[in-house]
Amino acid sequence: MAGLYNEEYLQRLAGQIQELLGQWNIDEAASVSLLTVSENATFLVTDENNDQRFIIRVHRPEYHSKHEIHSELLWIKSLRQQALLNTPEPLTMRDGSLIAAFEDDGVERYLVAFEFMPGKQPNEDESLIVGFEILGATSARLHQQARQWSLPKGFSRKKWNFDSAFGAKPLWGDWREAPGLDDSGQAILEQLCEVLEAKLHHYGETPDRFGLVHADLRLANLLVDDKQLSVIDFDDCGFSWFIYDFASAVSFLETSPLLPELQRAWVRGYKSIAALSAEDEAMISTLVMFRRLLLTAWVASHPETPTAAEAGFEQFTFGTIELAKKYLQQQAEEGNDLTEKRILDMNAFEAKHGGHAENVARRLNNLGAASVLFYQEPIEMVSAQGAWMQAADGKRYLDFYNNVPCLGHCHPSVVQAVSRQIGTLNVHTRYLVSAVDDYLDSLKATLPESITNIVMTCSGSEANDLAMRLAKQATGGEGFIVTEDAYHGNTSLVTEVSPSIIKQGKLPAHVVAIPPPSSAVYGEDIATGFAAKVTEAIELLWERGFSVAALLVDTIFSSDGIYTEPRGFLKKAVDVVHNAGGVFIADEVQPGFARLGEAFWGFDFHGVTPDIVTMGKPMGNGFPMAAVATRSEYLASFCADVGYFNTFGGNPVAAAAGQAVLDTIQQENLQTNALVMGHYLKTRLQSIASQSAYVAEVRGQGLFMGIDIGKADNKQIPDPLKTKQVINGLKAAGVLIGAAGRFGATLKLRPLLTLTQSEADFFLDAFVQQV
Repeated sequence: MAGLYNEEYLQRLAGQIQELLGQWNIDEAASVSLLTVSENATFLVTDENNDQRFIIRVHRPEYHSKHEIHSELLWIKSLRQQALLNTPEPLTMRDGSLIAAFEDDGVERYLVAFEFMPGKQPNEDESLIVGFEILGATSARLHQQARQWSLPKGFSRKKWNFDSAFGAKPLWGDWREAPGLDDSGQAILEQLCEVLEAKLHHYGETPDRFGLVHADLRLANLLVDDKQLSVIDFDDCGFSWFIYDFASAVSFLETSPLLPELQRAWVRGYKSIAALSAEDEAMISTLVMFRRLLLTAWVASHPETPTAAEAGFEQFTFGTIELAKKYLQQQAEEGNDLTEKRILDMNAFEAKHGGHAENVARRLNNLGAASVLFYQEPIEMVSAQGAWMQAADGKRYLDFYNNVPCLGHCHPSVVQAVSRQIGTLNVHTRYLVSAVDDYLDSLKATLPESITNIVMTCSGSEANDLAMRLAKQATGGEGFIVTEDAYHGNTSLVTEVSPSIIKQGKLPAHVVAIPPPSSAVYGEDIATGFAAKVTEAIELLWERGFSVAALLVDTIFSSDGIYTEPRGFLKKAVDVVHNAGGVFIADEVQPGFARLGEAFWGFDFHGVTPDIVTMGKPMGNGFPMAAVATRSEYLASFCADVGYFNTFGGNPVAAAAGQAVLDTIQQENLQTNALVMGHYLKTRLQSIASQSAYVAEVRGQGLFMGIDIGKADNKQIPDPLKTKQVINGLKAAGVLIGAAGRFGATLKLRPLLTLTQSEADFFLDAFVQQV
């Protein structure tokens, strides 16, 4: 941007300002001289006749809207009215407005005038420590006011969070363009970026820690005069974490030996005015690195500015890499493994082969890199019956994880039905077989009346693939909205909407991932917050040139960490998508078939009617089958253009297995059992959580639960290592469970629908010994 401000252009700007001085009732004979230039150009106006000085800021073109600039000035005026800090007064023009404008080569440019405030930039010496204690107190007052202030109608400022800094449209450019950045350096910064995203995601954006901040309290924006500290330049003010204001204050000071003292002084000053939690303090180093990486992007995208030149270009990049190394090492030493976990790696362990070395070698030779084994000491299974699996060494394990055999392993009704049918007839659906249609009639009876057609597939991945194609055909849109840690399958199309399966790289432009429905992200009103994120996602898709095809969610958000409360929170988001012309795809592959107790399907639990439903896993109690259920008009439109046939999908043996599952759920009253035993299990787990140093939260519904495991000194901080220890400890005690969530620090429980109290107690007794 500074390249725009060559000497000739700056002289022209000064002349333009000269012509506008009268609008602020400033003597038009006053002199106009350049003060600083970076992204904006700032001029000093000196009226010697009246012994007055003023500051006029010319905003960079097409960055802040007029509404955003006006919002900044309204906040400054509010702060001044409450006398909360020393900052220059914005000048009002003759017509009562705060913003002047002129046209420059067809682009409207905005100008703002301020009173002149005396003082000088603080020195980078020991005196700065005292200044930072004052700055800490000033920041606390600023944040208190921001929390209490009712934002004026139309108030608009940018966000400074991970997505705005490093997402698809970074505000300050891409740090990967940093001068001097080689492959090894980029690998380090990619790892840093991953850790920052994970930690900031966990920290959340709730109102107690995220709100309106100055966002640029660096030394260049501080003035010291007779021990009085003044704050200038609110041009970057916006919404971010409150402690981001400290991170911005130490911009370009990250390698200074004074940094630890500056942090202690700032915290001391802050706490003299307002509370700062231990978790807030623990996040300061993360926000400092967040800001440093953001500055690295800024230096790369603003190479002609004096600030970038002072930073040192390549030297600044090298400094960022060294700081990243130290930060990552510190995180590792503290056991903060908060990197994202791919869903395929979540329950994988570096196996200590023990007595299974030969079998493991055979497996690796056959499956190669695709081989994933549970547990540090793998289990060789030989049989299973009901809720129990038996290993080759004779040890029995209670299955609290595998939701495919929902009725229990080798349930006699399924075994007999499959045996009868495969001994009679098994063929594809191009022949009439009454058993297939009998099953489809039974399945449709569990679905909304608007869902009239079902297409059978062999796997949930196939089902979700077809569902996405149906959505695109029905809407004409290409854009999909999913949650940040979702997993929907393994086909090429479905992998694109499964963020948790992608280890590196970004989602394609037509896919937008939003945070899962966690109170840590959305606060108490999850429904409104989640719907607002869906709205933002739709707007982002439009900006990228895509209209929305569908909101696609697993209705219990199992890969995200299992979220069910408050009941019905999905409805607002679904309404938003429908109003935008998209459809709602309910992925019921995991929560479906009575597991939630209060409802047969997850969408029923939320009181919404989907346009497309996908299902699989427990559908055949272990027999490979899945399906897509949808409106007849969607399928008719799709088949008119493409058509669909699946050789094995919906074969008579699959229909027999599926019918046996539906019949058994009804005959054995298993939906009620899921409700009753789920309540018993959750109540006991919540009691354990209240006494445990590790169990942070218990979530879920019916017989699908998530248990967050945290650190002993602060269980709100996820602890993936302890989670693995619990999983392996339970395995040693004879119980099988798994993990979920972004960090792999949520235990995932999916006991069988036939769960008995004695089986639940067996798990609970083993679990309490681990936590």
